[in-house]
Amino acid sequence: MERLKNQLKILSKRHTMELISALLDGPKYISQLSEELGMPYTTAQQRVAELERAALVEIEADVDEASKRAVKLVRLRSFRIDLSPRNIKALVDGEDDGVLRVI
Repeated sequence: MERLKNQLKILSKRHTMELISALLDGPKYISQLSEELGMPYTTAQQRVAELERAALVEIEADVDEASKRAVKLVRLRSFRIDLSPRNIKALVDGEDDGVLRVI
């Protein structure tokens, strides 16, 4: 139940929905996300790290060919949320199975 609560908490944070939306077009670097969404790099980096801990994105180490610098490529994982009053009761009762699925 704690894992699902953490996943729902990160989904409710500012900029998270925008990040997920931007990643629907395909994997992007954190710097790209920051620039596209007009948010500070550190904010994008922090949100991506939280999404990774929640198992909603994957991060892959890469190297920028132009600058030869290490960069992180962020890839969205497929997930589904089925949140209803019945599922909320199951969460409260400690039965969180099936509410949020990372596919």
